[in-house]
Amino acid sequence: MNVRSESFRYTGAVLALLLWAGAGGAAAQTAAGDVELGRQLYMSNGCYSCHGTVGQGGERSAGPRIAPGPYPLEAFKVFVRAPRQSMPRYDPKFLSDAQLEAIHRYLVSIPKGPGAKEIPLLRTPSR
Repeated sequence: MNVRSESFRYTGAVLALLLWAGAGGAAAQTAAGDVELGRQLYMSNGCYSCHGTVGQGGERSAGPRIAPGPYPLEAFKVFVRAPRQSMPRYDPKFLSDAQLEAIHRYLVSIPKGPGAKEIPLLRTPSR
């Protein structure tokens, strides 16, 4: 292999890496936008009234906990489109698949809270 072809391969690899990094940055921005859109849809469609503002579940069994760690997307779609209990059915003409996916991304983005051992006030003092 000559120096020129080696240089071309190196330049191509660097260019591919830069394009990949740029696409990742754009994807991260899009994902953040989808999470915010999902949060807005979650609130505007009244999901929070039964499931809590961060999916923690409602008071007095109004709605089950759905975050953190929601169902996988396909199961979530079935849950929303054809609920088994008193939850209203969200038909695609009222809530599109893209909107439902954005809501799911919002629920996936909700971090798990700290465990009791991680909260200083809940630790037993050592003797």
